[in-house]
Amino acid sequence: MRLLAALAVAAMLVVAGPVAAQSGPGMSDSTRTLGELSQLSPTHRYWETCRSEDAEAAVRACGRMIGARVSRMHTATAHYFRSIALKSLGQDDRALRDLRHAYYSYVDILNDEQDNAVARYGRGLSLIRMGRESEGEAEIARATAVSEGHAADFFDISD
Repeated sequence: MRLLAALAVAAMLVVAGPVAAQSGPGMSDSTRTLGELSQLSPTHRYWETCRSEDAEAAVRACGRMIGARVSRMHTATAHYFRSIALKSLGQDDRALRDLRHAYYSYVDILNDEQDNAVARYGRGLSLIRMGRESEGEAEIARATAVSEGHAADFFDISD
């Protein structure tokens, strides 16, 4: 009986270790905005660079984010930001491919989560960049209304 109790305690300690390691300072900071990754995350610097003005660095960093598959939202948004960077570098075909990938990724997210204002906002931004301004603006207005203006936070855009 004592052996069984000792095994149960050991099993709980093994399970409790990773749980405790994922909590605490920097890991569950509720003051971060929606799209912000923890500074302890290995992909944090790539996410910051992906959204930067340096187009060449953004293309590389967004590629890292896409490969890391942090979340479906981060992957879709990395495609969106990489399309902007590629466009500014004159690589229009690659930019359009990434923009379409971002758009369809947002559509997939919305198929699973119809009330996801961030995905709706991203789809609106993608539509505008694809030349479908009225549809895109309607999507952005809908996302902004539902999220009380916070959907843009993921994209680091303020209304």
